[in-house]
Amino acid sequence: MAINKPGLSAIMLAVMLIAAPGRDAAAQTLSETVATTYQSHPTIAAALDELRADDEKLAQAYQYWWRPEVSGTLEYGQEHIDSDTDEQLASGGVAISDYTEEDIVQQAEVTATLYLWRGGQTSAAIDNARATVEAQEATFESTVQSTLSKAAQANANVVLQAATLNLAYEHETDLRAIKDTVGDLLHARQATTVDVAQVELAVIEAQSTRADALGELEAARSSFNASTRSYPTELQHWPPLPALPDTLDQALEIARVESPNIRVAQAEVLANEAAVREDEGALLPTLSVVGDYTLEIDHARFQHSTDRAEYSRTGTASLMLELSIQLYTGGSGYSAVRESKRLVSQSRNKLVAAERTVTDNVTAVWQRLEAAERQIEIGHAQWSAAADALSGQEKQFEQGLPTAASHSHPREPS
Repeated sequence: MAINKPGLSAIMLAVMLIAAPGRDAAAQTLSETVATTYQSHPTIAAALDELRADDEKLAQAYQYWWRPEVSGTLEYGQEHIDSDTDEQLASGGVAISDYTEEDIVQQAEVTATLYLWRGGQTSAAIDNARATVEAQEATFESTVQSTLSKAAQANANVVLQAATLNLAYEHETDLRAIKDTVGDLLHARQATTVDVAQVELAVIEAQSTRADALGELEAARSSFNASTRSYPTELQHWPPLPALPDTLDQALEIARVESPNIRVAQAEVLANEAAVREDEGALLPTLSVVGDYTLEIDHARFQHSTDRAEYSRTGTASLMLELSIQLYTGGSGYSAVRESKRLVSQSRNKLVAAERTVTDNVTAVWQRLEAAERQIEIGHAQWSAAADALSGQEKQFEQGLPTAASHSHPREPS
């Protein structure tokens, strides 16, 4: 008796196709798995913290956007002055005076600077920060997509391996029943020892397949726990999924617009172009308004002198229009501009590479999808044919009909 069981992958695909949807009523859905992963996965949490940190770069870039810089200084201390003065008189004599001064100095100063123009650095810095935030947002989306994709794959692997293990159990059970039937037929001289050996070999292979399936299921459960921080119970077999594009061209068009990797590369180009304008602006003059107010309070004690004032207070206020021009910086400014332009060229090449990579990935995935659909159809046909063949052989044994092996000479294994 020759028992040809279908390939395990084909059987698995067919089982997934004909699985009863009623089992999914109380099962954990794919959406629940994805939601749990999003809330608990440390990779997503780290990427979100990085995004929030980059959001602050935009607030920092607005530092000089019609916002003054205000600083204050307070000074308090003691000052000692010992002075001798010789004064030549008109009569030819010399007047000598001396005094000792003890001061308690108290001074407060407030300075405010409002930048009117910084050579375009402020607007360029804002554009740079916005592009950087956009790039980080796309990077975050890419991280989320990758992490949730792994979680969805882990979810599907658990369902897959559970169905495979269940099928392996059923197949082994059926073969054991056939083995018992063949044993009865052997006693009735309606089967040969070759038939018994072939069935025993099939049972052993089924046991090995079941053990492999059990190991794969435990590995899939471990991967599921790594993604969701919990081990799966019963999972939904038929999760609702969004509709796929009708053609490869539509898929490529969607990928070029929605791909996070392309968006990251586009944002980096914008950020580097803004960095060039910022470095060029640093070479231009800066125009600002500077206001200053200083209050000094002196507590002085004089000795040997009666013609000096004590306990004085002085307040000084100023408002200046200040123009600052960099005359020479050793060439570092021009070097920074050249460096920024090189980074722009580099980021543009990265954008081209990202677009090509996305195109290649989408094309490969689309081809694998088409191959998988054909494999499902073939697997379902294999499963149906194998089921019919197994059913026919069982009927042959039940009716006591001779098998093909009964009319052939046994062959020694090579």
